[in-house]
Amino acid sequence: MAQTETPSTNPFADLVRRSGRWSPPDWVFLPASALVTGGLIVLALNLRPGTVEPEISDTQFIMEAEALAQLIPGPGTRFELTYGPAGEPIARLSATASFEAAGLLSAGVGAALPAEWEANAIGRVVRFEVEAQTAQDSRIEQIRLGYFTVGHGDSERTLRPVTSSWSTVGLCYQVSPSAQPNGAEWLGIWPGDAGDGQAVLVRSVRLTLEPEGESLAQCEARLSES
Repeated sequence: MAQTETPSTNPFADLVRRSGRWSPPDWVFLPASALVTGGLIVLALNLRPGTVEPEISDTQFIMEAEALAQLIPGPGTRFELTYGPAGEPIARLSATASFEAAGLLSAGVGAALPAEWEANAIGRVVRFEVEAQTAQDSRIEQIRLGYFTVGHGDSERTLRPVTSSWSTVGLCYQVSPSAQPNGAEWLGIWPGDAGDGQAVLVRSVRLTLEPEGESLAQCEARLSES
């Protein structure tokens, strides 16, 4: 007797399984991304009471040490807080789905930005920096970084190199002057396009608002110096 396929209750698993033979229309991606990521952000923040908060000022948002526990794994990615040789907290990131299959519906491993940061960032250039290295025995050579202002424009999912030694990589992004604080501004790290479970380690995540009037070129010059 022929067996019938039991419908899946996991829409993301369905997406990955059918990605080679089904493609939703372009207009689906932005609202779907906002809904999926927004729900994950709310869930993750509610499940992590009492953890160390990121360091936030008028011009900086910094996650390092125990605050890295606030990172949020989006669909197709995994995250755990581990510890280095000296006992220092380190985030271990990996992907279980390829960027091609899941990247448009997931920020990767990311962080929600507070409303006060959103308000300060309107019309400004943002510098997003990550201190990272490949995990031992990992074949990852690049990660993707993204800065998202859902409904008001997103950065490119920018490829940056990683090696077996710690280094700082980043991107610069001009936030739209028409952006509005809406509780949906966030950053994301996609740990390897292949989605084969290879891991990258992250020691710090830092956002900096460039001075008023500074250009993208000036921000990128600072990145090249880091």
